[in-house]
Amino acid sequence: MKIHLFTTLKRSLPIVVTSLAALALAACDSKQEEQREKALEHNADALENKADATRDAADARADGTKKAAEGTADALEEKADAVRDAK
Repeated sequence: MKIHLFTTLKRSLPIVVTSLAALALAACDSKQEEQREKALEHNADALENKADATRDAADARADGTKKAAEGTADALEEKADAVRDAK
């Protein structure tokens, strides 16, 4: 029994070693994969930066529009006051 167990372990050792080596190699990214991932990350960063710039531009336009609207509203209120004062 003891000899049989040793023989079984001895025969299965190359299979185990080969399986572990295959897993180790599969876990490593190739240089091409790393370059592809870097390119994708770079593209994603560029899109995020563009989204931020778009939001900032929209905020600036909104601020400008709000200030213009407030100026128009102030001018209308001044005209309303002038009409009331003319009574």
